Amino acid sequence: MDTSSGGVTEIARLDYAVNALGYSATLGRLVGLTSKGHHWWKNPSHVVLIDTKGVVNDLGPVDAYWFRTDDVSAGAVVGTTFYVRDNARLHAIDIDPASPSYLKIVRTVVLDWPALTLDDFTANPANGKLTGVSAAGWGPGEVVTFDPVSGRGLSRTEVAELPGKSTYGAVVIDSAGTVYATNNGYQGRSRTYRVSGNAVELSEGPEMGMIDAAGCLPNPMPPRIEPPAPRPEVPPPPPPAPVTPPAQAPAPAPVPVVPPPPVVATTPPSLPPQPVPVRAARQRTEPRKDLPLEAETTPLTKSRKWAMVTIVLVMLGAGAAAARARG
Repeated sequence: MDTSSGGVTEIARLDYAVNALGYSATLGRLVGLTSKGHHWWKNPSHVVLIDTKGVVNDLGPVDAYWFRTDDVSAGAVVGTTFYVRDNARLHAIDIDPASPSYLKIVRTVVLDWPALTLDDFTANPANGKLTGVSAAGWGPGEVVTFDPVSGRGLSRTEVAELPGKSTYGAVVIDSAGTVYATNNGYQGRSRTYRVSGNAVELSEGPEMGMIDAAGCLPNPMPPRIEPPAPRPEVPPPPPPAPVTPPAQAPAPAPVPVVPPPPVVATTPPSLPPQPVPVRAARQRTEPRKDLPLEAETTPLTKSRKWAMVTIVLVMLGAGAAAARARG
């Protein structure tokens, strides 16, 4: 439905319910969940895209066999992550067609009080935080902001002009941070408020059993984006064959080492007797003969002889004189 003109204009009538609507600026479409026409026992929750003409593209089931849309009551998109509230839990679904975790629940956190009571929330374009309106208490409604990554509450502001005891099933926020909230019914009427410090009622209409909001869509819409083709079921690759190491050639047998034959002492062959040389007989010794001296004929030799004779004569004379003296 289009409420931009102040009234309600029907754009298209779907044959099944779509819940947890959010707007993806990346895909240029509304994003929601539906289980109509799908088997409840096998991935019944499908993610769908909706354009301003009401044309629906089914992206496929959420890749979590246990996930159901029965208790889903709020949704919003931040980037390419689709956040949905399932009772007290917040699931993060990857809707990036190029991501390996496409359509998988990549994170689940538990919400703080009173975020877990929100029937709708919207993403703040300035910081990516989620904001909704809670009327679970006895007093007036509260504007609640929380962190989608951790589920922790960041702020809660009570607004006197927001009726309590009423479900706010449609909440959007603009670039200036102004919140627009519509309750399902209060005193028999459904009312829309602008909240910026205080709350101002903008319009009213018939009381509604279930409503949802998904932000302000651009005009005109971006070109249509075809969802990727369903991924075929590819059987897992067979385990790699065990690698057999190449057979090793047998090692050559070692060459036996033959020890040398033992050395045996042997007696050399006997030689024929050699003749013993005969020694020559000794000759009989003869007396030594004095060789005749050659007569000296030099004058010096003669003088020496006379000197020797003189000495002998002197000695003989001396000996004779001594003998006479003793007699």
